[in-house]
Amino acid sequence: TSPYVKQHTKNGISTIEFFHPAHNSLPGDILAKLANTITEAGQDDNVLVIILKSGGDRTFCCLLYTSP
Repeated sequence: TSPYVKQHTKNGISTIEFFHPAHNSLPGDILAKLANTITEAGQDDNVLVIILKSGGDRTFCCLLYTSP
């Protein structure tokens, strides 16, 4: 699978999924895209919760709350 950053927003919840085959490292371009996607979601007044998750078969989870 190729590296990616995907975002889906529904009902105030923005889920951002990212993947890179190296698992423990993200190249600069993917890291920049992930950072930009998180920033954009955080600046969206319709987003109340941001969920980060990794794609693939390894585990990563994180929850960010943005105050209204």
